[in-house]
Parts: sequence; structure tokens; C-alpha cells
Amino acid sequence: MNQIDYYQALLSRKADIEDQIARRRDILQMPMSEYMDELSFYDQHPGDVATDTYEREKEAGLLEMLEFELEKVNDALINYQNGTYGTCEQCGQPIEPARLQRVVNTTLCAHCAREHSHTYTRPAEEGVIHPGRMYDTAFDIAGYDYDEYQNTLHNPDPD
Repeated sequence: MNQIDYYQALLSRKADIEDQIARRRDILQMPMSEYMDELSFYDQHPGDVATDTYEREKEAGLLEMLEFELEKVNDALINYQNGTYGTCEQCGQPIEPARLQRVVNTTLCAHCAREHSHTYTRPAEEGVIHPGRMYDTAFDIAGYDYDEYQNTLHNPDPD
């Protein structure tokens, strides 16, 4: 992929993200009564209202994620215009072409991205909340079919 192809890919990605942002904003600007397609709330089951509220909050979260992604694409376009596109902002080395093809708006080479990913800290809740019985078993569920998995749940110690 040459530089012009990267630029076109960035513009295409930007247009795609902007379309998704516009759709999500339209959904979120709609009043809740229209969103739920109900005449009134008083006859609605609380579970139904909670589901619709959850869906709207999910849309808001996706909108926030897309806006952040758009910022990254815009930064990559600025880097392209400045002549620094394809250069790692951490180490200054060229970003691998295969990585640029997969993640056209990346600003880190694979090595620096791997190093940066180790700085992510898991949410505090994960240290308190037990993940559940399935993770306590000493086998990988992918290696079992459904019947064997169910059998293991109901009879954890076959001996």
C-alpha cells in the first residue's frame, strides 16, 4: 500500500465513523417515549423500561468510543499532512506496513503498542468479584462438547 492509499483509507475510515456518529446521535436525541414506541410509561413493566434505558446507555457509550476513534483518525490525517504519518510516536521508528494496513490510524509500532498495552490496569471490581464456577474448573471449555461441559458442572469430581 503506498502513501496515497493510506490517505484514502484514512479518509474512508473518517467518513465511516462520521456516519456511525450521526446515526447514534439521531438515536440519542430522540425522546425516550419515541424510542420505546409507547404512548405512556405508566403501563410499562420496569424490566422493559430498564432494557430500553440500557440500550440507550450502550448507544451513548458507543458514541463516545466512536468520537475517540474519530479523534485518532483526525490525528493520523494531521500526521499525514505533516509528513510524520507511519512513524511511531514513542520510538520514532517506522510503523510496520502490515500494521498500518490493519489499523490505518495507529501512531505506534507493534513493539511500542505491545509495551503500551501492559500499562492497562484492570478495573478494581475484578479484584473483588469472583468470576464464577466455570473459571474454577481445571479444563478449557473449548476442548469439550456441550454434554461433557454440563456433565462436569453437575458432577465436578467424577472419581
